[in-house]
Amino acid sequence: MATEYRVKSERSFDEVCDKIREVVPLNGFSILSEIRTSDILRSKGFEYPNLRTFDICNAKYAHEALSFDNRVETLIPCHLIAKSVEGGTEISAQLPAEIFRTLQTDKTGKNSAFLDEVETKLKTVVDSFI
Repeated sequence: MATEYRVKSERSFDEVCDKIREVVPLNGFSILSEIRTSDILRSKGFEYPNLRTFDICNAKYAHEALSFDNRVETLIPCHLIAKSVEGGTEISAQLPAEIFRTLQTDKTGKNSAFLDEVETKLKTVVDSFI
């Protein structure tokens, strides 16, 4: 199983970041923070391509995930990443299902449908840039 979902867009980094601000709320998530990761690295003397981390959350999903096992607190919020690459921008999202499985939060298989729903929604956000 994958822990991330990544696509490449021909859009510029700035266009992708602007579109993220539009697409995320349309898919039931809120943007909690926007971290200019590459700016932070550059301020410490490290060169890195443009990289921005968007922490996003769907409160209903977060509440349900926390009801399975409080150790999933470390997985919330979800991370959506925009990164400059040659010829465009990569957009990726952290996928929670495999990480949930390593925590062994679901010995009965009850939360598989929930995790599939969350991952489908995250992939829909990322696929908005193809």
